[in-house]
Amino acid sequence: MRTRRRGFTLVELLVVIAIIGILVALLLPAVQAAREAARRMQCTNHLKQFALASHNYHDVFRTFPRYSYFSNRDGNQAWRIWQGFSVHTMLLPYMEQTSIYDRVDWRLFWYQHPFAIRGIKIETFVCPSSPAPPSS
Repeated sequence: MRTRRRGFTLVELLVVIAIIGILVALLLPAVQAAREAARRMQCTNHLKQFALASHNYHDVFRTFPRYSYFSNRDGNQAWRIWQGFSVHTMLLPYMEQTSIYDRVDWRLFWYQHPFAIRGIKIETFVCPSSPAPPSS
């Protein structure tokens, strides 16, 4: 009477590994689709926050933020000048970014601020699915 060893043969092991590989390959697109859906939802949430901040700004100032404002630099007359402060800068206090807004010196042009201020990346202004901008 022969004794049988208990265990897997090499063929059985390879079949199990192949089945697991196929199942993983089938699940991978579903996982990627779920991740993209989550990124899309986060982007939509960022847009909602931006819209709410715009409306809160409007409630306070009775106008939406502009790309420019009056400046009296020459001492004689007020003239319109764009100093690099975008709508995004004006909305910072309404997006829970007051600490950054308070660091802005409004007497300077935007490009005169140190990079520590200009280089701050605010996640609310970036969609996770967007490709990264080229570095300069």
